[in-house]
Amino acid sequence: MTDSDTTTQSSADNTSINNNSAGKVARVTDKSHSGSFALLWFFIVLLFAAVCYGAYFLSNQAMLQKNVIDSLRSQLEQQVQAAETRQQVLESNLEKELVEQQEIVQANLNDLAEQLDSNNARLMSLSSVNRDEWKLQEAQYLLRLADQRILLEKDSQNALALALSADDVLRDIDQADLVGVRKLLAEEIAVLKLAGVIDREGIYLRLSALSNQIEAIPFIEPLGTQSDILEEEVIPENETVKQKITRGFYSLLHKLGSYVRVRDHGKTINAVLPPAEQKYLQQNLRLMLEQAQVALLRNEEGIYQESLVKAQNWINQYYNLNEKASAVLEELQALQQEEVAPELTNFSNSATALAEYIAKREKMAAARRGVR
Repeated sequence: MTDSDTTTQSSADNTSINNNSAGKVARVTDKSHSGSFALLWFFIVLLFAAVCYGAYFLSNQAMLQKNVIDSLRSQLEQQVQAAETRQQVLESNLEKELVEQQEIVQANLNDLAEQLDSNNARLMSLSSVNRDEWKLQEAQYLLRLADQRILLEKDSQNALALALSADDVLRDIDQADLVGVRKLLAEEIAVLKLAGVIDREGIYLRLSALSNQIEAIPFIEPLGTQSDILEEEVIPENETVKQKITRGFYSLLHKLGSYVRVRDHGKTINAVLPPAEQKYLQQNLRLMLEQAQVALLRNEEGIYQESLVKAQNWINQYYNLNEKASAVLEELQALQQEEVAPELTNFSNSATALAEYIAKREKMAAARRGVR
């Protein structure tokens, strides 16, 4: 073999080795590209599945919330109708009671007029009317007025003042026989003092002030407000595929997270009320406070307490418990502690004893004059 043949064979061997190496490098490069595309498709499929699941979850939540809102709207409408019915019944009963009280007052006035005419006739028939008899009649009249204040107006303050005036009149007479009458009167005055004085006007005005503050209490805010939305992220011009996938993934997580809020109210929240239902609830709160005012004037402690409890429950359930709502709740609790219908005593015992004493005195005076 010559030198030229050896050289030609070596060149052929080198060319074959180079071709084999190039083929191996090409196959490795193809495998690397195939793995990258497979990983990319895996992330795309995973992202699509997450989006589909999120859409399905949100649609279910929206449907549940719509059902809750529809149920709540129906309950509120029923409550409004019931409140209007109760208000009409209360107004009708109040008008009837006012008419009955006017009739009773008119009848009492007629009785007093007849008694006054009878007393005047009796006084004119007596020629020896002295100062003590005038004072006894005055004390009897004061006790009758005190009884009227208790029975008709439930006014302990004026009744107590009239009873004390009657006791002062009996004290000025200074008769030993009046000790029993004054003892009964002192016991009745002591019971009336222990009952205390009810500031009905003050309580009524406090309820009116709370009714005017209903619109100032904020409701529970809905989730996902505009203040929670972040500013749009700036996308760089030379963004790679990996950066796009990462940015899309975090954007999806942020959108899903905007639908979840954690608020510690210390209670269970049924649903966030839309504006229309908020107006209904505010109207119901005002009706409850007005119902408490009517119960206060009518001395119905049960209805008064029930109205305040309902108002507190609605505020705790549907309102945002901030400083304003807490102040309103504290005022409602303070009003709930007020006694609006205490047990008041009348002056029937002392009035009866005084009437018996006057009759006995007149009988003795007639006997002295020889009148049977």
